[in-house]
Amino acid sequence: MTMAEAIERFVPDGSTVAMGVALEPLIPFAAGHELIRRRRRDLELVGPISDALFDQLVGAGCVRRVTAAWVGNVSEGLGHCYRRACEQAVPRSIEVHDRRARSSAATSCVPTPTSRPVRAWCT
Repeated sequence: MTMAEAIERFVPDGSTVAMGVALEPLIPFAAGHELIRRRRRDLELVGPISDALFDQLVGAGCVRRVTAAWVGNVSEGLGHCYRRACEQAVPRSIEVHDRRARSSAATSCVPTPTSRPVRAWCT
């Protein structure tokens, strides 16, 4: 089965998708890029480490909700598309479920001037 066939068959709009659960060496960029090509919408992305892939999916308008410790890249910082979605609803507003260590409360997607990426694993 090809990646395109797998995404078509197993990931309809509105799906909850776990990505990056094997940490940085195995972030599924091919699957994420196929989600973008297939114009999937209203996805909930879940992962302990989001990296740039979550940011790309947010920027493509695929994401309704993010459940993660943070969205960004260790060397690049906070995801630019993610921040735009949070602050300006561009390309759309997203819901954020903050999963930093010691926090399980749903939060609004409004970064503060002191916001910075936090590298923590889900508890």
